[in-house]
Amino acid sequence: MSRFTQSLLDADARLNVPEPARSRILLELAADMEDLHREYLGRGLSADEADREVLEHFDLSDQALIELVQVHDSPLQRSLENLSGPVRGPWSRMLMVILALFVTVASGSLLFRGELYRDASGLVWILMPILGLGLVIAAGKGHRLFRGSDTWSPARRHSLLRLLGLAAAMIVVAGGGLWFELYRSALRIRAVPGEALIHLVGWLHMAAATLVIALSGALVLGFLWFFLEAQVRRQELAAAANLLEGV
Repeated sequence: MSRFTQSLLDADARLNVPEPARSRILLELAADMEDLHREYLGRGLSADEADREVLEHFDLSDQALIELVQVHDSPLQRSLENLSGPVRGPWSRMLMVILALFVTVASGSLLFRGELYRDASGLVWILMPILGLGLVIAAGKGHRLFRGSDTWSPARRHSLLRLLGLAAAMIVVAGGGLWFELYRSALRIRAVPGEALIHLVGWLHMAAATLVIALSGALVLGFLWFFLEAQVRRQELAAAANLLEGV
């Protein structure tokens, strides 16, 4: 429960936005109000005076709420929520966990095959650090989500999008690098037309190995984002419900 629960309930009743954006907006608003309240207390105001100043500072008019919705319910955010939103209920989550474990084990077994790196392009020296960075970010975020404080804070959502960015970066780097390698192969073929088949088959072999590494790594990062995002959403819904209790 928040000291500003009544104001938040009023805002909740007028928010024309579905979950989980509704909970996220209320939590962000409550966090900003509490931060300003502490600032007023630090200036020497009494608790009642700080409450009044905060309520005067935050304009919870319909127009202000519309602007909040535009910030927290952008088309990109809705698209990402649609990706992680369909999994509801214990059976759906269990099936998704089994699928994710199967894909992760299958992808991981490929990523640990030495001959794959021998046949792949030198791009692996770029792709593997990207994957490693994503795994470090996911491990840190998972530790904070599952072992951290029960108190919600906006920082819980920070860095999640980096996982998707790194997954996309692996695909872009692999695709761009392979097109460059194809161009180099075309130059060699033009110089020695009789070896065209050799160069083409060599490029296809290298491209297949490189794409297996890039797509497997991107898939692992994508699943990690999926589950961490779902966990953040569950915590946001619980925190928002707790925030509005007690009136």
